[in-house]
Amino acid sequence: MSRTILPVSLIVACLALVGCGSSTRVVQNNDTCGKQMTDLQNALASGAMTQHEYDKARRVAIERCDSRDNR
Repeated sequence: MSRTILPVSLIVACLALVGCGSSTRVVQNNDTCGKQMTDLQNALASGAMTQHEYDKARRVAIERCDSRDNR
């Protein structure tokens, strides 16, 4: 359980920062697509993020994975 706290915390922090300010911030994420999906599911299951936050983060992660795969 404690191994997932840091990645989940980072995801939640990144989502929280999205609404702050008007500047765009790029976050490098080198985790595999499967790891990202697992971390998001764990965050949702633990209550660290809402369903709405999960849906948005999942959509972004899938788009990132698709663009990474098409390079």
